[in-house]
Amino acid sequence: MTNARASFALFLALLLFPGLAKPVPAQQRGTETRPSHLSIFGPTEKDGQILSYRYLGASTEVVMRGTSRAPQARIKLKVGSRPGFVEIDINRGQITGLKPASQFGMDFLTYVLWAVSVDGKAANLGEITFLDDKPISINVTTPYQTFWLMLTAEPNYAVVDPSPLIILYSANENAGKPAAEKTAQNITGRLLYYTHYGDYDMKPTPSDRAPNALLQARKAVELASKSGILGNGSAGASEAEEDRTREALKQARDYLALAEKAYKDNPNGSDVAQFSRTAAQIAENARALALGAVGGALVRQLEREVQRLRDELAARDLHASAALPAAVEDPALAPPPLPANLPAVLEDKPAPATLVASVMTKPMTWFGVAGWGLALLLLFRRRSI
Repeated sequence: MTNARASFALFLALLLFPGLAKPVPAQQRGTETRPSHLSIFGPTEKDGQILSYRYLGASTEVVMRGTSRAPQARIKLKVGSRPGFVEIDINRGQITGLKPASQFGMDFLTYVLWAVSVDGKAANLGEITFLDDKPISINVTTPYQTFWLMLTAEPNYAVVDPSPLIILYSANENAGKPAAEKTAQNITGRLLYYTHYGDYDMKPTPSDRAPNALLQARKAVELASKSGILGNGSAGASEAEEDRTREALKQARDYLALAEKAYKDNPNGSDVAQFSRTAAQIAENARALALGAVGGALVRQLEREVQRLRDELAARDLHASAALPAAVEDPALAPPPLPANLPAVLEDKPAPATLVASVMTKPMTWFGVAGWGLALLLLFRRRSI
């Protein structure tokens, strides 16, 4: 299904049925699948900067500053354009003031660096890991030429969409330099991104001695199991992509079981991280499919919702038409004729003008008038004598 068709289905649903945008009470949901909500977020700080990097130009120094969640955090990096990609280099020791992500809640176990395009599409660049509570620098690439950078707290390294917890954002350190020395151009625009992932538990988490990779795998499978069609069931007939989503979750659980067994057999073995990261990756794929972050599941959910609302409207119109009185033209429903032997009082009364004409043409009327005239004449004559 094309993006144009998806946009048309969403537009039609919201235009014809505005109630689709309203949340549905829990008692009315049952096991129906509801489309996930696409949310928009962005840093509230005003000094963030979108940069467009000159193709094959020299490297540009960029600084990422901490938001109010981590005001002491800071990352210093270099961005350079290469043939076919842009390289982002964080040298060792250039990440300061960053603490483990578990401080932000029980669903957060790591950090992910994102390149965000001008239109709000965030691309996962890689994970910032820790060794003895110290962050490890990374070197990554992106196909984007114009973007801004952010670091978010996440439940696992393989997330498709970012969480709402922005920890650092990019600011341009070369803003005061002459134009001739700049290798990146400032782009006017708001720093924003879109995500399907906004429902996270931010309560404090108890300490767990298991490896972080295993904790991420457990959390990834847990979140996928509660997401979209995997948590609420499917509306309508089963489709290939929904079957694929359930199969992905099953595979993720299988790899998690291998990781748990490897941890039990040898807690320090490399198999623990290997199977754990595989489980997290597959579980994240299942979660993204279930929520509509990738694939066509969201479009089909909207199409089913539009059809359901159309059926409800048709049923309501049918019920309303059945409640109205039937037309008189229908012989079967016409009122019965009046009996022929009804009394004369039920006949139509004559009009007033017709009644007066009928009285004036009768002889008795004129005799009465003449008598009254003679009586009046005799009365006046007697008074005059």
